[in-house]
Amino acid sequence: MKILHIIFQMLTGGAETMLVDIANEQIARGHEVELLIVNRGEDEKVMRTLDPAVRVSRFDRTPGAAPLLLMARLNLFALRRRPDVIHVHAHKLTGLLKVMKGRTLFTVHDLNIPMIYASRTHMAAISDAVAEDVRSRVPKARIEVVRNGIRTESIAPRGARSLTKPVKIVQVSRLMAEKKGQDILIEAVAALRKRGYYVDVTFIGGGDDLDKLSSLATERGVASYVHFAGNVPRAQIYATLKDYDIMCHPSRYEGFGLTVAEGMTAGLPLAVPEGGGPWEVADRGRLCETFTNGDPATCADALARIIDNYPAALERAAEARRYVEENFSVKRMVSEYEVIYKNLN
Repeated sequence: MKILHIIFQMLTGGAETMLVDIANEQIARGHEVELLIVNRGEDEKVMRTLDPAVRVSRFDRTPGAAPLLLMARLNLFALRRRPDVIHVHAHKLTGLLKVMKGRTLFTVHDLNIPMIYASRTHMAAISDAVAEDVRSRVPKARIEVVRNGIRTESIAPRGARSLTKPVKIVQVSRLMAEKKGQDILIEAVAALRKRGYYVDVTFIGGGDDLDKLSSLATERGVASYVHFAGNVPRAQIYATLKDYDIMCHPSRYEGFGLTVAEGMTAGLPLAVPEGGGPWEVADRGRLCETFTNGDPATCADALARIIDNYPAALERAAEARRYVEENFSVKRMVSEYEVIYKNLN
């Protein structure tokens, strides 16, 4: 098949990571794949992970500039390329594309995505939570669930070793506290330290909230136990997740939680809020400790339960690794997309 993926920017994030994996697997299966990046904004580390056989085109547009001109350029580009499928990864792009509507698929990558542009487009949701969110606003939405996949074979497992001193907690995410909840985890670490738990936390990922979160750690007296690693190449993350003891992903809302599946694959005991994408990834809470969304006290409680019962937590983590391998592979994800592609009309 001739497949055209379109996205605004290729920065560091779950949607971009997933897109790279989809495109690379499609190339491996013999498809002809092109990626159109509409706006300026690329992370070189992300782009280096893209198979060289993927044809990359760029509009090099300034974000927000001349939407009518963008509409004309997009539609002319699509008409010239004549792909079998246009796979769109941003909701506004579905409204700008007027040609080949019957061959267009929009992947909804998160909760609370506006549907004003996409409601009439065939959609794929990355989780049941996302599909339910869309249907709650567009009851007749044409939407199917295609859960994200990861390359589990690339992630080194932690194994059954004992806890480190201090206990090393990790979150992998953009520094975007309003959504990703890093402030909740900092508050939880402060609470655990007061209870006598010897813990620290490393946040892997960049973002605009670095100064805000650093200040919060200082205010709570835990600056020495809160580390900000910045953006790290995915291969390095996959190689070093095993060096941590626990993953905590305290997102206030999250459509899937790709990094949660990666942590589970690494064999890390997991703590996530009740409900939402990460909870769904962990088999609706069966394979993790859960806490009340947005509540640092119950987050601290969940982490304490893991620490206090670590051998049992490791047993559950081993089951979680097997669960991810069976349910969230890239090959399965791409096969499901191929079925949808063939049935678009």
